[in-house]
Amino acid sequence: MFKSFTNEQKNIYEFKSHKIYKLNQSTITRQQFSSGSSDSTLSNYYKFARVNFYLSGSDYSTHNPLFNNTPTIGDKKQQSGIFLNKFYKSGSICFVSQSQFNEGIKKGSFSLTDSSTSSTIKIVDDSKGNLYSTNATFSQSVSALSSSDNYIGNIFYDVGVFTITETASFDGTVDYINATRGNYDVEYEGTNTITTYEWTCDALPNELNNTTNSTVFNSNGQGQLKDNLTSSEYPTYISEIGLYDDQYSLMGYAKLSKPIPKSTKIPMKFFVRMDY
Repeated sequence: MFKSFTNEQKNIYEFKSHKIYKLNQSTITRQQFSSGSSDSTLSNYYKFARVNFYLSGSDYSTHNPLFNNTPTIGDKKQQSGIFLNKFYKSGSICFVSQSQFNEGIKKGSFSLTDSSTSSTIKIVDDSKGNLYSTNATFSQSVSALSSSDNYIGNIFYDVGVFTITETASFDGTVDYINATRGNYDVEYEGTNTITTYEWTCDALPNELNNTTNSTVFNSNGQGQLKDNLTSSEYPTYISEIGLYDDQYSLMGYAKLSKPIPKSTKIPMKFFVRMDY
């Protein structure tokens, strides 16, 4: 017994779900970078960071305005509020595996705590892609902690990358360049889009009144109900609703918590929802 859905009986919508992740240095890949270093690894990671994240905000754009028109992961030319003016000759870049954030890191959820130095450095994001310290003893100005003067690095939410680019001192003893060199902890929320499909299954009084449950049929007569089930008052019960494609192949089914008697007097509606 099949019945087709109309467009009005189908609905599709999406919502964002978030999961908290807690990581440490053992599950995050950190690379130091340095311009012009004799160490090819340090030099290559500098080039990688400059080209992919900081080209439009680097010192190259100061000498060649053409670079200001080049969109990068960091500067997508969408006035996002991210500061890229502190890309210096050295720093560190850290990579989070995509399996640890899915579609992206939720803006405003990132925090990093580094207790491996003589002073504990606490770093958070400002929801715009800038990282700043919440407990710095020194600051570059009296501006907001996440201002273009005081921010100390960036986070690129879509790709799970964050950087520490400030080279100044955190407290007069510990420099920001020391952050992420030792043991540290990171916490944030990963984002995943959930697609929900909904169907409204209608059953009119004159529809779907026959059962497909083979246990109710008499084994001596094909299609004949057992003797104790031949009363006209015996209802058909709905226990499952199957979803089929155009070729009548079963794609999934919903099982009711308990069988529901099918009414032959009033219309019935069943709502089926599937998330993935």
